[in-house]
Amino acid sequence: MKDKIMPPLVLTIICIVVSGLLVLAYNATYVDNTGVLTDDMKKGCEEIFGKGDYEIMLDGEGDSKTPVTFDTEGVNSIITDKDNGRCVIEITEDGYSKGGLHLLIGINSEGTIEGIEFLSIGETPGLGTKVQDDSFLSKLKGFGVDTDENSIDNVTAATYSSKGMKSACKKAVKLFDEHKEEILNG
Repeated sequence: MKDKIMPPLVLTIICIVVSGLLVLAYNATYVDNTGVLTDDMKKGCEEIFGKGDYEIMLDGEGDSKTPVTFDTEGVNSIITDKDNGRCVIEITEDGYSKGGLHLLIGINSEGTIEGIEFLSIGETPGLGTKVQDDSFLSKLKGFGVDTDENSIDNVTAATYSSKGMKSACKKAVKLFDEHKEEILNG
């Protein structure tokens, strides 16, 4: 009987000890980067608008600060440059792939899109990734709250990715339009 109980018991104890050590290592090395403007995000903001004093809008107090999203699905954070009256909205949108478009959408003080930068793209290589081409992105510059997204042609063979891009743009300009005062003066 002892021969049948001891091996599983020893293995269970080893698993518990190793799991405990993993938890301790995680807690000792964890760094909360919520609300931190990463180098990629800063570079993207500068690609859109140039140099500026960019910071992520945060809500809450002390250690419990979280990025402001105005409860808009897909919006990860809002980055402001209040001195120059502009903002960049970090957004994740579905294209062909779920969450395949991770974007920074720059909106000027008039509420139109100034530029778009990709933080990552998980769309089909050679097809969906064509939404990164300047020929398509240039059509989205000037996109505003009154822009009919159907007036912008989709990229051939990248319909879902194109629709995802236009949806992200619509969501970003609508959010800016509804919360302009809070974003630029908050």
